[in-house]
Order: sequence, then structure tokens, then C-alpha cells
Amino acid sequence: MKKSTLLLSSLTLISSILSAESFNSSQIIIPQTLTTGYAVVPQDEAYYKHKMDDKEIEIIYTKENIKFAKHTAGMESLLHTDYEKFFDWELDETLYVGLISNSNQIANGFSTQYPNNRQINYIGGTSQVDYFANTSWLDVLLYHETAHNYQLNTKGSIVSRGLHSVLGNGSLMFPLPFIIPNSFENSFMLEGNAVLNESWHGSGGRLYSGRFKAMMLLQAKAGNITADRMYNKAIMFPYAGDIYYQIGGFYNLFLAQRYGLKNINSYFKYKSQDWYFPIFTNSSMKDSVGVDFEDTLSAFSEYYASLAQRLVLAEGEPIASSQFYANMSHDKDEIFFLINEKGYTKETLLVFNKKNGSVSVDRDSWMSGKVIKVDDKYYTQGSNHISPISIKQGLFDDEAFIKEGSEGKMIQGYLSDGRCVYFDVKSSYDYPQLYVDTEYYDYANSSVIIDKNDNLYYFKNENKGKKRTLYKNKKPLFTYNGFYGIVSDVDSSGAVYFVANSELGTTLYRYKDAKVTRASKADNILDARLINDKEVLVGAVGSEDYYYVKSDLVSIDEVPFETKLFFEDKEYYRQYVCTQDKNTSTIDDSNDYYSMLNLHYSGSDLSIAMQAGGSAIGSLNIKFGDPLSQNSVNAYVSRDDTNITIAGVGYENTQYILQYSFNAYGVLENDDRVDTRDYGVIAGLGLDLYRAGYFDASLNTTYFQDYDTREREPLTGSFNLSRYERHGISMYANSEYGLSAYGVRERKDTIIGAALKFSHRLCFQTYLKSSLKYSITDADISNYSAFLETRGVKLSPIRAQIDNDLSSVSMPTLDGSLYVKSAGYGDIGLSSVIDLSSYWFTFPLSLQREAIYAKYRYYDVKDFTGFRHSVNEIMAGIRFDMVLLNSFALPLSIDYFHNDNALFTNNENQVQISLGITF
Repeated sequence: MKKSTLLLSSLTLISSILSAESFNSSQIIIPQTLTTGYAVVPQDEAYYKHKMDDKEIEIIYTKENIKFAKHTAGMESLLHTDYEKFFDWELDETLYVGLISNSNQIANGFSTQYPNNRQINYIGGTSQVDYFANTSWLDVLLYHETAHNYQLNTKGSIVSRGLHSVLGNGSLMFPLPFIIPNSFENSFMLEGNAVLNESWHGSGGRLYSGRFKAMMLLQAKAGNITADRMYNKAIMFPYAGDIYYQIGGFYNLFLAQRYGLKNINSYFKYKSQDWYFPIFTNSSMKDSVGVDFEDTLSAFSEYYASLAQRLVLAEGEPIASSQFYANMSHDKDEIFFLINEKGYTKETLLVFNKKNGSVSVDRDSWMSGKVIKVDDKYYTQGSNHISPISIKQGLFDDEAFIKEGSEGKMIQGYLSDGRCVYFDVKSSYDYPQLYVDTEYYDYANSSVIIDKNDNLYYFKNENKGKKRTLYKNKKPLFTYNGFYGIVSDVDSSGAVYFVANSELGTTLYRYKDAKVTRASKADNILDARLINDKEVLVGAVGSEDYYYVKSDLVSIDEVPFETKLFFEDKEYYRQYVCTQDKNTSTIDDSNDYYSMLNLHYSGSDLSIAMQAGGSAIGSLNIKFGDPLSQNSVNAYVSRDDTNITIAGVGYENTQYILQYSFNAYGVLENDDRVDTRDYGVIAGLGLDLYRAGYFDASLNTTYFQDYDTREREPLTGSFNLSRYERHGISMYANSEYGLSAYGVRERKDTIIGAALKFSHRLCFQTYLKSSLKYSITDADISNYSAFLETRGVKLSPIRAQIDNDLSSVSMPTLDGSLYVKSAGYGDIGLSSVIDLSSYWFTFPLSLQREAIYAKYRYYDVKDFTGFRHSVNEIMAGIRFDMVLLNSFALPLSIDYFHNDNALFTNNENQVQISLGITF
């Protein structure tokens, strides 16, 4: 979910006010067009739209997704009737529901209020078939993401409602009112409540998952379910994303069972009444259920900690452990899977030999996912860019390149004659469509196991109901009540092993001779593969990691446990029956979605402050965007403390592979300065040349007419090539290589240059970094002319580039800016991460982790007299990864610099504090 836009706007305004005394015209940043990130790839397929008659809902879809759009229309009509009742709120904007094309095969979806009230639903759910205890990927997306729309859109205060009617989804300068207060809500409540609301519609949900329950019980037993740990963006196992969904989901279930579904959903209405400073979680929870957040969380933890005392953990000969989990795979000789022991290293491929018990490992640049073996080579199931205009699921090698022929296939394995068994991604928006070679085989609700005789085993829930059936080659073997079950293996006698719910979690079962028995005493088994007919390798979850042990099989007279949640006895628990009506009959390809013609008012960001002399400074930025984020437009006016006022309009287009932006402005008031420009333009073009694996290459050009200096209007072109690899929770890139070559035409001068960067993890959490940069101009002028005319290579003290001038060279200790014939540097540095944390619930700041670092940089500077200057700069510092208001990560750095050349600085020793700039 994208919740940070409002916060970042507010922080920008806060920092502007805090630095108002030193604010000058050269520091003004012209307000940008709406930037909400990519929702779809460039050059995407054509989209169509359908506005529903009975609800303020617009569905956006592609031609091949028409049948899914019809299903969505029927679902949304019924869903909104229920959500309006249970959230006690009617959406104040049209909800745009995007069913995204086959060119975006991503196993995810998101909901946001920016640029408008929308949800984006991707097609790649087959890769998560064993994670979600839900019968339909599309249905669970609609249930879950629409819940987010209601959570965030709710405005319980007349103040927020009134401001929204004028300023839309905009922001006011802190400490003025918040227009969308729940944008500040923590993901523990947002995601946990959405998991609750995805689970009461009669077709499953993650609350029916024994995997989720076991993980929650283990954290309760360990005493880890506390307000400071849960209600923070924390870095600890199980990492925050899991905590939000797993523990947050069961916490919301606990409250709904005690106080009612409507009462717990009403929390978001009470929370949104905090229009002034939306952080009063305890009081909002007390208003909704009668007890505050800390007390309800404590009661929840105590209840399940007591229950967890009976939970049995998997035991046996230890094989491996991991901070992240990927499902296991096997063939007749081996069991193989990925692990990440530390959480910040590259993934390791572990191969267990069934015959002799030996273990081999291969640490490489694997994408996380289930391992599939093809022709004695290993690949992982995943999703990645295979070009600048296509994200595909398939099999990826150890450099994240897709295996040819696997595009758009979630491959389960291969038959002995080489035929591929796979889920076809593009047709599996609803539930996985199983194919063998090119022929449709069946639909499934679990992954597929292929035995030595080419038999296929999988689970299905008929009619999306609670009856889950184990199949062998389309033949039903046995049925139980539930939504969770994963086929694991088949032994030499034909007995089928599968993982399904136990009373306290999830365990291993055996089906043989029309009878089911329990094959393990443990309640924390996530996956299992047979070593032989008596031994099994199980993947299990603990309180601090996932672990793999070699265990003996047992036989206990027990069948899968039926998880029955309280709302199954409520009148609202039902599957939606979608019929053909006015909402679906006109869904076709006759109403094109033109992104430029679908721009909608998003909101206005307003900041105003008074200077000591009584004059006002500030800005107003009015933004428009389309629901797929392919176009954005803004209009703005901005005034700084030197009494310069500018106004303009901007446009940005990311719809095509050639992306472009344009900004035109005029100077309304310049305080009688003669050196400012009356009007000007800023334009940019970008072309992605290559994007696959960990590589990215692009061409970019910008044209910038500086309003502060009439003559300055650089035209810049650049070629950029990079390889970036980051795994798990690593603070820095595990490895990064970058090259940028650029040329700048500025008035009569040409500047050329290049920049290189390199970083790599050495050992533990220590990283080596190095970079080179050099720029030279063909200008032939005096030093004095360069200073007056701002010509030549700019040597700047600004550490973060803000003016699109790639040729400028940063020297943080420099006094002011200089313009020289050439400038360059080379540096080398080390950083080491320290995992000390301190989390707080009521205090607005928490600490995730830290890093200490040091860097040496050598500068070579040549002025226009031909004299060369050498500068040695030493930097040492510490970075604190802070968490603001429990949710928003902010890096705070304190840096010491030493500059040995007095010509460039009056203070050879400096301490700088920066927010958001990292080493």
C-alpha cells in the first residue's frame, strides 16, 4: 500500500518552515506533477472502462479481462452494500478498480487515495496459491483492497470532509488539519483488518490458514506480541510484512469475535476523527470497542500465549534455518529449496541428497521463490521485468533472467516425456488454470505434485466452497472441510502426503487406502518432502526463524482439523452470487480508456508561513492524475523569502516507452531583480533501453531554463547503465554497479563527463563502496567571468542533486558554489550495520537500526587559469534508521567532514546533520 505521499508532503513543508531564515530563490524547487509510482508498465495494452449505474465505481480493464470485469462489477455492487454498513461510511469519491493487463504479471494489488480513490489488482496470483487460503485470487483482491479503500477514505470529522470538498486528496502544512487522517494509520491495523474482512465472505481467507495461526501462536508464546513491536515498522522476525497480516489479522478476528465486526471496523471512523494529529490509537480503539488498543492487544496475546502451550514443534536432525521462507521441491534423488540464514545475504540454494543425506549449497543471485529443476539446472518461480515494457512470471536463473519458453507460466514440473505442467497466468485471474503442454487440464486451488509415474495430485474447492478435495488425475480421492491444504509427496506405495490444518496450526497428513492419518506430531509444519518411506524433511516455523529438520514419520488416527470462525454462524456470512444485470451487460470493448481524457482532480497541497517582516511565503500545487498513473498534470504558484513569486503548469506522461515531462512557468514578481528570467520551460525525455535480470539501461535528456539566472539553460543528455541487487532486509545493496555518461550544452559551452559507482557486501553487514566522477567543459573564460556568468563545471556543496545538472560535482564542505574548467573525484568507503533497536508505542520516534561508516574522497579541480587544485576530504558518520509515528522510516545521519584545502572552505572541520540522505 502507498500511504507515504501525505507524510512526505507534510515533511517537505515542515522542513521549508524550519529553514525559512536561510531560504533563498536559488533553493526553490518547482512543484512537480503528481508522482505516485508506476501502476502499469509503459506501452501497456489498451484499456477500457465501465461506470456502474448503482454505485460510484468505475472498472478499468483490458479486452482479454472482460469476463473478469463482469465478475468484478457483480462483486463490487454486493460488496459495497456490505462494507457501507460495516464501516459506517459511504465513499466520498468514485472508486476506480483496475484489472491490470497480462503485461504486468505481479502477485499483488494495492489500494490508495492518490491520485484518487483507487485499487490496482494484478493478475499473478498463481504464484501465491499455497499462501492464500482462499479459493479465488480475484475475489480475495477485491475483498482485501476494497476494505483498504474504506479504511483510508473514511473522514469522521467535518473538518476533514470540508477540506476534502475543496482541496481533494491534498495536504496542508503541519500543524494544520489532515485531510486524509487514516493515511497515517499503521499497517498492523490496516492490513490486519483487511485480512479479517477478506475472510468472512464464504470463500476462505488467510484466517483459515494453519500457517498463519502457528506463526501467531509462536509469537504470543515468545512474548513478542506487544504494542511497541506490533505497532511499528520494525525489523525483526517475522519481518513486518508478515506481522501485519498474520498477527494483525488474528488480532482483528479476536476483537470482532468479542465486540462484533461492525464495531472493530468502526475503529477507522473514530481514528479519522483525529483530524489535527491522527496518532491517538488507544482512544480510537476505546471509542470503537470500549477498551483501548494496548489493553486489547495484551488480552489477545495472553489468550493465545496460553493456548500456545499445547503447540508441538517439529523436532529432528537439523538441516538448515532461514529468515525467509520458500517452498521445497524434489525429484527422485534430491530435495531442494532456497534459504537466507542471516536475512541480509544473497539467497542460498540448498540441495539435500536423499540417498546419503549430504547437503550442498550454492549462494548466488537467486530470486526468492520455489525452486524447479529442469534438465539438471535449477530455476526459481518468480516475477520480474523481462523487458522495459513487460513483467512476466516464469522460471528465473541465478542471475534473474527468465528461462526461454517459461514466460507467463507458473511451472509445477515436467512429465517424463518432457511435457510441461503449469498454471497459465493470463487465464488465471480468478483461480489457477492447470495446463499440460498446450492442453487445458483442470483448475486447482493448490500447487501440483507429479509422481514418478506422471500422476498429478492437487486440491480443489468445488464452487469456491469449504469442501476441499484431494485429486489424482482429475479423480477425487477424499474431501474435508477447509480452505487450506498443500500436496507434499507420494511414497513408493502410492500413499499421498499433504500439509493441512491441525487444531493449533498446520501439520503433515497421509492418505492411503481410502484412509487419512496424521503423519507428524508437530503443529508448525509448512512443507514436507519424503526422504524415503520412513523419513521426511520438514520445513517448519519457529519464533525466531524458519527451520528444516529430518524427522521420522508417525501414524496417528486423526484427520485435518476444520477451522470454523465465529462469523460462519452470522447472517452476513455468504458467498456473493453475481448475476447478469445492468452492471455487467454493457461491459465490452466499446468504451475506450484514454488516460489523457481520464485525468481527475486529485488534490491541492498548500503551505503558507509568515516572515518576520509580515510578508507571506509558501506554495500552492494543484494536481490532476488518471487512475492508472499514466498521466499527471499540475498547476502551481510559489513565493520565497526574497519576494520572488513564480507560477506555472506541468505535465508528465509515463504511458509509453518514451516518457516525457514538461513544465512552463512565469515569474510574477521578482522584487526588481534584473537577473531573473520572465518565463521559462523545463522538459525531460526518458527511454528505457533494457530492463531484465538485475540490469537496467536508459537514455535521458533534460532541458532546464533557470528562472533565477537568466542566461542559464542547460540541455543535458545521458546514458545510464546499472546492475542493482538487494536481498532480504539488507540496509544497503548487496551489490551495485553503475555507469553514467553525460553531456551538457549550456549556452556556448559543452560539458562532458562520466560517473562510476560500485558497492558490494564483504562479510556480515559490512559493505565496500567506491565511486568516480569527472566533468570537463570546453569553455575558455576567466575565473571571474565563470563566477559572474555561472559558466563551466559547477562545484556544489549540495549533497543531493535537485536541479537536473548531472555534470555538477558535489563537495559537501565547500563554501558556496564554484564554476571551474574541470572537476572530478574518486572515493572509497566502508559501512557497517549495527542492529540495535528501540521501539516505542506512544513516543513518536523509534529506532530500527544503525550504521557507522567512513569515506575518503580525493578531488582534482582545475580552474580557468589552468591551475590544478588537490583536495582531500575525509568523512565519518553514523546513520540512524528512525521510525516516525510508528510507520514511516526516516534515515537520520550525523556526519563529520574534514577538508584539507583552505581555498575551498573556511571551516576545515564540519558536522552536518541530514534527513533522508544516506551514505
